Amino acid sequence: MRLAYPTETSLNSSYEDTDSYPVSSALILRSLRLPALVLGSVVILALALMTLTAWRAETRIGTVQLHMQNILALQALSMQIEHDYLRLVNPQAPLPAHVRRALDQQLADIIAADHSRVADTPAVLSQLRQLLARRDAGHDTLLSTLAQIHDRITRETNAHAVLVSDVQRTARFEFNLALTLVVVLPLLALATLYLLRHRVQLPLRDLSWLMQRLSQQDYASAPIAHADPMIKPLLLRYNHLVSRLAELEAEHQNRETLLEQQVRAASTTLLNQQQHLAQAEKLASVGEVAAGIAHELRNPLSGIQMALTNLRRETESADHAERLDMVLDEINRITRLLNGLLDQARHRPAPPSTVNLAELCSTLASLVRYLLPPAITLVTDVPADLNCVISADGLRQALLNLILNARNAIGENTGNIRLTAQPRENAIEISVTDSGAGFSDTLLSHGPRPFISGHESGTGLGLAITRRFVNDLGGRIALDNPPAGGARVTLYLPCAAAHA
Repeated sequence: MRLAYPTETSLNSSYEDTDSYPVSSALILRSLRLPALVLGSVVILALALMTLTAWRAETRIGTVQLHMQNILALQALSMQIEHDYLRLVNPQAPLPAHVRRALDQQLADIIAADHSRVADTPAVLSQLRQLLARRDAGHDTLLSTLAQIHDRITRETNAHAVLVSDVQRTARFEFNLALTLVVVLPLLALATLYLLRHRVQLPLRDLSWLMQRLSQQDYASAPIAHADPMIKPLLLRYNHLVSRLAELEAEHQNRETLLEQQVRAASTTLLNQQQHLAQAEKLASVGEVAAGIAHELRNPLSGIQMALTNLRRETESADHAERLDMVLDEINRITRLLNGLLDQARHRPAPPSTVNLAELCSTLASLVRYLLPPAITLVTDVPADLNCVISADGLRQALLNLILNARNAIGENTGNIRLTAQPRENAIEISVTDSGAGFSDTLLSHGPRPFISGHESGTGLGLAITRRFVNDLGGRIALDNPPAGGARVTLYLPCAAAHA
């Protein structure tokens, strides 16, 4: 069973409720208490039964031995009476005193030992002592005593047989009990292990599988319905963890989506600004052309103005002088307009600063990737320690123009753009290479010029702006089509600190 996993908004909050599921030695012992209690009880019961049976067996064997001693004592007494009977010389004479004392002592010992199994044996033996204690006890008394002793021996022997039979029956029962314990204990152990496996090992195996799935962002919760209390806190902690992780992942996705939207919005804004800048550069190029024309017109206008001034001094006609004054005023106004155009065409570049080219190109690549189709890959290869004193904004704008031109050259096709930089002696060399169709022969021959582009939708201003930036720095720009295909623009820029 695999469930979906909940989530959390903060890493710190994922540990708020960890004390709610304490895992302690007491909990582990409590989880193992039932199987340990069962096994312990069975083991203690088995040991108690075995101890009891051993004690009872020893007691019974002792009873059998004592009773056998009692029978042997009776047999010895019987043999002694027979011996004394045979030794009597005169059957009519009473028994000698020492014979009576010896027989009385034997009977007293047997009675004192009290190991008889027949209930009335001690009473019968006491009566025999009284008979033998009489002074007139003789041959008949011995025969009567011997008959009673034989009867006691027979009765005790029968009782001994019953005792031995009982001992055998009890021993057989104890053997069967021990055999049963030998079989039942392993079965109980197996049942306990099965219980532990079902309630501990299987949930742990599921948890291990879930943790492997966690690396693949599968936030399924671990089932805890049939888990053992020992590992239930662990499963609860895991479920709490994946719940927090799922929420954090959802929040991360939301933030990433929002950031993506913000970056796309910023990229769109930048692209619009780039379009406005291109329009402004187009107007600047027009102004540059106008400034060139104004510069070329000022010289002939100066000659015309001087000629008209001389003519104005030489003329004597008031009407002609008035007309010449009007023409001179218009020429002066035209001159002022041309001077204004020249003043507007002059611009001052931004002040230079120390720029780390690797950082600048990395930042530019991070921004431009939102302006590139997914099929186009942008790769930068710039040494991390390559620094240069240059206008950062101007260089960024020039590289942005080259990358966007490369994107237009590739179009909707799959391709790549490579931006590289390397130091040269007192200069740096920056190249932008694309896998497009390459530059036209006209563009390679005449170089970049405003309003001349190799693309139908192009204006040619991107390369023109870049060329003007490079020329203002005293560098140069080179266009070529590499042997492997595509187009390459290489900038050679003077740099006061090419390697820092």
